[in-house]
Amino acid sequence: MLGFVRWFCALFGGVVLGAGLVLHGQVALARYLRHEVDGTFFLWRALGHATFAFQGGETRMALAMSEVPEAALKESDRAAWVLVIVGGLIAVTGPLLRGGGRPRG
Repeated sequence: MLGFVRWFCALFGGVVLGAGLVLHGQVALARYLRHEVDGTFFLWRALGHATFAFQGGETRMALAMSEVPEAALKESDRAAWVLVIVGGLIAVTGPLLRGGGRPRG
């Protein structure tokens, strides 16, 4: 039974840690896309918004991500750090679990 608990803690911790890293990547991508859209000439940006339905997937994503408020990105970054830390702690402490006080031998 203890082997299953160790395995489950390692698996669950890895999943939570991975979710935090994915969220970090998404926040980094959103900030990069925001920077790219802000650096674009304002007439091209207006043309992109006007013809949003006819744009390609990358352009649509960049235009949509530039609308995300900075406060939401900051909160997502904090949540990602919490997931990384908690997932790391669970994944590391799971294999360190010891058996009960039964003497062996």
